[in-house]
Amino acid sequence: MKTKSLAKSLLITAIFLGALIVWVQFSSYSSLKDVKDGSHSVFDVPEFKYLISKPECSRDSSTPYFVTLVLSKPSRFERRIASRDTWAHSDPRTKTYFLMGMVESPILKKRIIVEEAKFKDIIQGNFVDSYRNKTYKHTMALKWFSENCPHVKYLLKLDDDVFPNIPAIHQYLVSSAQYGAYIHGIKGNRTVVREGKRKIKPEEFNHDQFPEYVDGSAAIYPSTFVREALKKTLTTPFFWMDDVYISGIIRKKLNAKIISISHLKLTTNTLYKIGNGTLTTLPRPMFLVTQHKRKYEDALKLWEMTESYRHAHNIYLKT
Repeated sequence: MKTKSLAKSLLITAIFLGALIVWVQFSSYSSLKDVKDGSHSVFDVPEFKYLISKPECSRDSSTPYFVTLVLSKPSRFERRIASRDTWAHSDPRTKTYFLMGMVESPILKKRIIVEEAKFKDIIQGNFVDSYRNKTYKHTMALKWFSENCPHVKYLLKLDDDVFPNIPAIHQYLVSSAQYGAYIHGIKGNRTVVREGKRKIKPEEFNHDQFPEYVDGSAAIYPSTFVREALKKTLTTPFFWMDDVYISGIIRKKLNAKIISISHLKLTTNTLYKIGNGTLTTLPRPMFLVTQHKRKYEDALKLWEMTESYRHAHNIYLKT
């Protein structure tokens, strides 16, 4: 009993100290900066810094085959919990981190501090976390990967409401090695919208069609593209639609090609059938990612099904 009590006390102390360190980092950068129209490049944010970062992703000598960086809104605690409870830290072939910007709410700040101290999987930059600042977050993913994952082959970029089938993604990348220089993802809608939430002003983008790009829900970038794309952000004018900016405008400048994985996406309809129990086996071919807006319950169910499939077919967790 004494041993258990001591272990519990040490854990609480460790979480407290971790939270204290993060709080000091927060306090150093209390002045929030937002994107301004007409910014020349993405990191026009004065003195960009990581408020929370992580050591080199292969520091412990086990280099993952790919790194998964999830763009997450700070308030979406449940989505991050669903990921951690299922796929996020269960497979040595990838390492997963959640990326976010800063928030102004003191309550939300404290919750993030406690979350980071407990899970140690958050990367945060000193820019306002907002819908029109998502390009900052996406570019921060490229920047952190370039700086910290020199020997990793791929970056899997996700939104926080997508469920990735990690073993299937690994298998797909290994079998598609001849296309290692390509971007893999679901192609986005190229029509420029002039009204609604995603309204594009003519002065922001004066063409009727976007260049071909990968939808922001899930994209697989080879490491060579990540490094070259990051360089291009320094000279490419800011555009607030992050998927169009990175995998469309910048990709086109680099003349990189896209391979569609639309046929390997689990559709909303299929996800609904799994959720209500009318579909009890995973469809073939095996899916790589789900559609947007999966729920906590969906993640748990998919995790159960993918794990059952992996064990039944002896798909072991090898790097």
